[in-house]
Amino acid sequence: MAPRRLSFVLSIATAALMLSGCPSPGDGEPPPTTETADTSESEAALAPLEVGDEEIRAADGSVLLSMEDVPGTIRADRQAEFGAAQRFQEASVSPDGTWLAVVTSGAAHSAGWLVRGEARQPRPAAFQYGGNITIGPWSDDSQRLVFVQEGPAGGRTLTVVDAERLGETVEESAIPVRSPEHDELAPEERIYEALAWSNGELLFRVGEERWIFDPDSEEVRSSQ
Repeated sequence: MAPRRLSFVLSIATAALMLSGCPSPGDGEPPPTTETADTSESEAALAPLEVGDEEIRAADGSVLLSMEDVPGTIRADRQAEFGAAQRFQEASVSPDGTWLAVVTSGAAHSAGWLVRGEARQPRPAAFQYGGNITIGPWSDDSQRLVFVQEGPAGGRTLTVVDAERLGETVEESAIPVRSPEHDELAPEERIYEALAWSNGELLFRVGEERWIFDPDSEEVRSSQ
C-alpha cells in the first residue's frame, strides 16, 4: 500500500513562541536560544508525517516508529488483551513535538497508542472492539489527546488520554467521555464529536447539543 501523508499544524502557543524568538531591530529582545532553535528545527523536521503500513516516517525520511516496535497485542485491562496491531492507520505529533500518537488495526479491532520521543515504546491508550479509531485534537499544552472510537453498531464515542498518566493497560490510561443523559440513545444516534480544547477542558457535541468534559473530575456538563 502506498504511504499516506498526514500533516499537523503547530499550535498557536508554539507559533507565538517561535515568533517571540525573532525580534525586530531595536526592540531589545534577546536572540533565540540554542534550545529554542533546536526545538523548532526538530518540530519542522517531523511534518508532514508519512504513514505506511509498516513504518511512520518524519519529513526528513527518518523512521519514527516501526511496526516491529509495537506489541503484537494490546492489553485492554489486566485480564484481556487483543490483537490489533498488524498495520499503521494514522499518526499525529503533539504540538510541542514530544509525543507521537498512532492508531493501529488488526483483523477486526483497532488500537490507539502514545509514544514519547525516540523511546519507541508504545503505551496502550485506546481500544475499539470490532470497530475503528481515529485521532482527535491535542490540547495546546500537549498533555492530553482525544481518540475517536467508532463501534461496529455505528456509534461514535470519545476517549481522553493524559500523556503524563499512562498505565500499562487501556483501562488505566483511558478516560471515557460519557454522559448518562446519552445512555438511552440508540447506538447510531450516540455520535460524539470532539470540537476543541479550552482551559484544559474538552468541548464536544452530541447531536445539536454542546457539552464540556473536565478530565480532572471526569464530569460532563452542558455548555448551553
